[in-house]
Amino acid sequence: MIENLEYETDRRQDITDGRRRNFKQGWTRAVEGQEYQDVLEELTWNNLGWRLGKMFGETPDDLREEILDWCVEQRNATGSQ
Repeated sequence: MIENLEYETDRRQDITDGRRRNFKQGWTRAVEGQEYQDVLEELTWNNLGWRLGKMFGETPDDLREEILDWCVEQRNATGSQ
């Protein structure tokens, strides 16, 4: 499971409504059993959602939002920009 969290470059940019949708889209794809087609060496909002969806599975929308907000705060606090 940890291999889904490994990446070389953090490509996430400041969060926007579109990037929130990308995160949720990635999570949904993981829950549906879809494999990630793009490169996982680069961390994006979409593949972060996919990675977490693989780990946590079906999750209520409000909890998924809370997890995303935590990820945004963590990114901003560590300077991963």
